[in-house]
Amino acid sequence: MTRTVQLAAIISLSTLALAGCGGGAPDPTQTTSAPTSTSKQSLAPPINSPLSAEAYKDRPCDLLTPAQRAVVGATKSPKTEDTVLGPGCVWYPKDVSEDVEVAATLYTKPDAVKWERFFELKDRNPFFEPAGELAGTPAAHTNNEKTAERGGCTTNLGLSKDLMMDVSVNLPLKSPDYKTPCKVSDRMATFVIQNLRAGG
Repeated sequence: MTRTVQLAAIISLSTLALAGCGGGAPDPTQTTSAPTSTSKQSLAPPINSPLSAEAYKDRPCDLLTPAQRAVVGATKSPKTEDTVLGPGCVWYPKDVSEDVEVAATLYTKPDAVKWERFFELKDRNPFFEPAGELAGTPAAHTNNEKTAERGGCTTNLGLSKDLMMDVSVNLPLKSPDYKTPCKVSDRMATFVIQNLRAGG
C-alpha cells in the first residue's frame, strides 16, 4: 500500500465523518414532551490513558528516533508532510528491496476523523480489525485491501477522544514479515507511543 493510497482512504473517512455531522434547524412542529434518548453505546474501545502530541505538531519526524527506525532499515532522511489530516512524516528505507518504509500522521486538523467516529465508519474500510492496546493506547489495524497480507498495514491509535494518529508501513516482498505487516506497524506505533509518553 502506497502512502498516497493510505492517506486517500483516511481522508475519505474524514469526509464521511463530516457528512454525518451535519446539523440543521430543529423542526418547530416537534413536541418537546416526548421522551428522548441521547445516549448510545460506544463502538470504540476506551482511551484510559490519553496522550498529547502537542510537542510533535511542528516536528513530526521526531516521533521516531533514528535508532528506532533503524530497527526496520528506515534510515534515509525523512520527509515532513502537511496533509489535510495534519502533520506527518515519511521515513524512507535505506534499501527499498530489503528495508521498510514507515509513515505517521497526526490528525490535528479540525475536520480530521475522531476516534469514536472512526469506529462508527469501520465498515467503510476494506480491512479493519481491533488491535487491543499498544503500550496502554487503544489501536486498530486498517488496509486498503481486504487483508493485510501483502506488505502493507496501518496501525491507527486513539490518543484522546479528539486526537487520532496512524503509523503505516510498506514492506518489501522479500521481508520475512511481508505477510504479517501489522506486526511491524504495531512495533513502530509502540515506539511512537513511548516517545509521546516521554513528552518529547
